Amino acid sequence: MSPPPAFVTLLNGGQAQDAIRSLHHSTVRGRLINVTLQPTDSMLCLTNLPHTFTAQQLEEMVRAYGNIERSFLVYSLLTGHSKGYGFVEYMKKDSASRARSELLGRPIEDRSLMVQWMDVNQLGQEENLHSRCLCINRLPLDLCDSEELTQLFSKTYKPVFCQLAQDEGSPVRGFGVVEYESAEQAEAVLIEMDRTLVGGQEVRLSLCSPGTTGRSTLAALIAAQGMILSNRKGLLPEPNIAQLLTSMTNPAALQILMRPYHTGKRGGM
Repeated sequence: MSPPPAFVTLLNGGQAQDAIRSLHHSTVRGRLINVTLQPTDSMLCLTNLPHTFTAQQLEEMVRAYGNIERSFLVYSLLTGHSKGYGFVEYMKKDSASRARSELLGRPIEDRSLMVQWMDVNQLGQEENLHSRCLCINRLPLDLCDSEELTQLFSKTYKPVFCQLAQDEGSPVRGFGVVEYESAEQAEAVLIEMDRTLVGGQEVRLSLCSPGTTGRSTLAALIAAQGMILSNRKGLLPEPNIAQLLTSMTNPAALQILMRPYHTGKRGGM
């Protein structure tokens, strides 16, 4: 029977990371111990940040939504510069939910901020902080073949996944996700291909949230873009004349239209 786990609370996230580095896989009384961060459901990953964005700017931006445990940017092991994404962990989940809702899609310089939930267990080892997936944005809308995109992004390294955001009948399009075998390959392609012309249009590349596959990343980005569009247009967009005429042929819709109109204390709808 394995011994029960023990929990230790430290002053800040930096001390916790130091404890993991020094004690993980060490021996205590002849037993090998594992030291990881305690699971939390209040961590967010913010991507598509400008590379000039500082850790202080990140903290000032996210602190507006509640008390935080920690926030930090991820830096390139090669250049020492920010990789364009970072993390924030809140003390309360409702603070994290509010931050995600209000920061998602926020314009920062010439970029649109993306915010996703993050599993803190993925941050236990440093290599898990570095993303292998790239988001290619501002692609020509008439680019409909993922194979063509794969060829464009196979010049330096061959991707393990490459697909356009395509959802029939959905306005979410104009971007795709490419996954490489390593974070180093993804960073090299980012440096080489950012702001290159595809179909006469300058595309923008950014690293995605680490720790997930390209397919899962694409699905998350499609859902996030859909939320951004809904927030901009309102949850109930105004119907056009064709939609109104179509609804008139629906018996259920006609019954609703024929019901008596009642006003409440605050007036009509």
